Amino acid sequence: MGGKRILVVDDDPDIIDYLDLFLEDEGYQVSSANRSSSALTALEEFKPDAVILDVVLPGKSGLDLLVTIRQDDRWSDVPIVVLTGNDAIVQDNGKNYLAGYHLERGADLVLAKPVDRDALVAVLARLTNSHSSP
Repeated sequence: MGGKRILVVDDDPDIIDYLDLFLEDEGYQVSSANRSSSALTALEEFKPDAVILDVVLPGKSGLDLLVTIRQDDRWSDVPIVVLTGNDAIVQDNGKNYLAGYHLERGADLVLAKPVDRDALVAVLARLTNSHSSP
């Protein structure tokens, strides 16, 4: 399969299954991780064109993982879409949480759960078309 690669990071297996199915139907190759540590391994092995990242994960939070990704030169340019049910994070695009890290770039977009399928597909198409894989 030759589609763009999407890494889904969420601790809810139902959300992973849902995103895997509909993204594969849209022509994407999908890999998933249910915690930050396995997401870092997947970044290295799967080399995604974009990451869909939940905020609440066991161990290191999704926003902490976002900081780790942005601070690593190997992955700093990979587009990241954060999915969350936390209204405060949605409203300010995660900027308040990330302010202390002095990042040049946080998430490319923050979307509320439950995610609008059409909106997510449109965003991924735009982000992956502007990102070239290493």
